[in-house]
Amino acid sequence: MKKTLTTLAIAVCFATPAAYAQSNVTLYGNLDGGVAFFNNVGGKHLYTTEDGNYIPDLFGLRGNEDLGGGLHAIFNLEAGYSLSSGALMVPNQLFSRTALVGLKSDTAGQLTLGHQPDFMFDILSPYSTGYLAGSFYSFHQGNFDELANTFEFNNSVKYVSPSFGGLSFGGQFGFGNAAGNFAAGRNYAFTVQYKSGALSVGAAYANENDRFLELANLVGLQSLLGTPLPASGIVANNVENWGVGGSYALGNWLLHALFTQSRISTATAHGNANTTDFGVNYTFSPSDTLGLGVSFENFDGGNWATLTLSNAYMLSKRTSLYQQLLFQKASGAAAVASLLGAGQSSTHSQVGVVIGIQHWF
Repeated sequence: MKKTLTTLAIAVCFATPAAYAQSNVTLYGNLDGGVAFFNNVGGKHLYTTEDGNYIPDLFGLRGNEDLGGGLHAIFNLEAGYSLSSGALMVPNQLFSRTALVGLKSDTAGQLTLGHQPDFMFDILSPYSTGYLAGSFYSFHQGNFDELANTFEFNNSVKYVSPSFGGLSFGGQFGFGNAAGNFAAGRNYAFTVQYKSGALSVGAAYANENDRFLELANLVGLQSLLGTPLPASGIVANNVENWGVGGSYALGNWLLHALFTQSRISTATAHGNANTTDFGVNYTFSPSDTLGLGVSFENFDGGNWATLTLSNAYMLSKRTSLYQQLLFQKASGAAAVASLLGAGQSSTHSQVGVVIGIQHWF
């Protein structure tokens, strides 16, 4: 009898929270894989598998507890991984994309703490060709402007207001957590956005100290601000990002445009990366969308023009097939073509063809 009661007590302790979690916690994720061809990577043809191109490979947990009076406790843990290898996108860091907890009010907005993307990704990325055409290769050189979400703020406090007649705003501060040096690793960002019907416009600003810039396979330059291009990356003294963008839905058409500037400062030099990005999506049917986008970039004596043509066909609400054609033309003495993540071409041009499948769960 004692054993039976003990077993029942244990069952109640574990079953009750589990039942509660089922109605308040969501497990979600994405799997995205395919094959790709690039006509010139290091002077050779490249036939390769690709993953996380259309939508990043990820899995996560999202929770919401109703505290009453329109107040909710929320959390989100989100990991990025490679479908091809099963490895974490950031070694030894499980929840590399998001790890946050906070409070959300129906009337006062949302306050969260943890490891979180900044507003360059939250607000401006949805106006970009890389996001709307669904191709990681279409994002901008080095992802300096963070639209591809390869950089997040650690130790950050983030506030997003509710919408006031379509207008919302937000602020974020990331502590460096360095004793005696408040500026070391410090990040902060601001945003404002307006949405009304078919129109959406937004602006964002981010200022980051001691940010690591990933460069391998991400930048089409032979040197960076006067020094040889490091194999993996560098730590910039400061990166200052800002941008404005917008989109407008007109029947089956979605028009979008974006401008970003990244001011990169090292110990010895500084330079601005400027990008203009615009395009159009056309929905043939609820299951079939064609995207066409162009971006023009300049940085450190290099210029890049990138054209993206993408088609996504939804087999269901969760599964899509996609096909993409990409072309990039570079100019400048130290510049070569380099679609983001594909690797440097040995010439001023590069062509990519991608076919893949994506599934949400």
